[in-house]
Amino acid sequence: MTAFSDQPPWSRLFRWILFVLIPVSLGVYFLAVSHLQTGSWYLELLAFLMPVALGTLVVVLLCLLFLRPHWLHWMASLCALIVGLKPLGETVRIDLGGSPQKADLTVMSFNAALFNPYRPTTLESDPDLYDPFYDHLRNNPAPDILCIQEFFHAIREDNELTADSILHLGGYKYFYINPMYDKKYDGLIGTITFSKHPAVAKGRIDVGDKRTPSGSWNDFVIGGDTIRVLNMQLKSMSIRWQTLDRHSTFRNIRLNLRKIYYRLKWGYRMRQGQLDRVTKILSDSPHPVIICADLNALPHSITYQRLKSHYHNAFEKRGHGFGFTYHHFPWFIRIDNQFYDPRLDITYFRTHTDISISDHYPIEAGYVLPKQ
Repeated sequence: MTAFSDQPPWSRLFRWILFVLIPVSLGVYFLAVSHLQTGSWYLELLAFLMPVALGTLVVVLLCLLFLRPHWLHWMASLCALIVGLKPLGETVRIDLGGSPQKADLTVMSFNAALFNPYRPTTLESDPDLYDPFYDHLRNNPAPDILCIQEFFHAIREDNELTADSILHLGGYKYFYINPMYDKKYDGLIGTITFSKHPAVAKGRIDVGDKRTPSGSWNDFVIGGDTIRVLNMQLKSMSIRWQTLDRHSTFRNIRLNLRKIYYRLKWGYRMRQGQLDRVTKILSDSPHPVIICADLNALPHSITYQRLKSHYHNAFEKRGHGFGFTYHHFPWFIRIDNQFYDPRLDITYFRTHTDISISDHYPIEAGYVLPKQ
């Protein structure tokens, strides 16, 4: 290996940038965004660059193996890797398999986007969009508890009586809904929880605006145990890219970025207050808790980290791959989550990417209840 001092100036500069400047910058980024959790809006915004930062770190580490730089260069990259282990574990997980034990309770969470993500624009029904979800319930064991956010049940359209269809196909005996009638869609919207087990207590979670019911909680009796399940949705990120034909391409981009920026900022502030109120419901629970939530926040956000400080995240424990749950723009985010009480254990976690009727994918997990 050529001595460091014998390398040409351009080579030394290149290696200094690749193996010192970039790793140090990545380390500072990981530390600020993922570890410090200061609650700064600007750090929350920078969290969207986490996949790019982690990808850059992987490239640097691969270059270390092939270019064999000076040992001092290894130190900067290894320090960046150590600081980056936390956001890496929140972004991607490799499940080595094994035979999971039988679950005492299976739970699915699904933001159904009114069972038609284009309904707010077209104001029209598309019953064919239900079929993949209905087929899943027909052909697979239905989860014991099914939590749906942005639920829609038509008032007059027979082919959109979704509550009746899911009760029948899933074999559910009970359902608990936090509904609101929407005149524009002529139907009920809100959150709904289907269950094969009875609830002995329940309550509403009203932390959003009047147009969007936020959720509900239910205490379910399962065998000799009682589990509190929260089904909720926090303030939307509202990341929508619109094509404004009357403007130039450059102006379109600028206007869209400006709107997205202010929507994200407003949503960030709203979610902090909403989570303050949800935290009281959680702390008041005398039973172990499972949280099914469309957080509308990234894994590196203060919203996610506040919940993670008290509960385990199902994806981080038994997920596989990146677990992205949003398949519209910007595609690479995981905003749907299940958190669970440390007194419980988890046997599996799945992201159902085969069910694409919404702009969110359903997520499902199996749990083992505390031993009596």
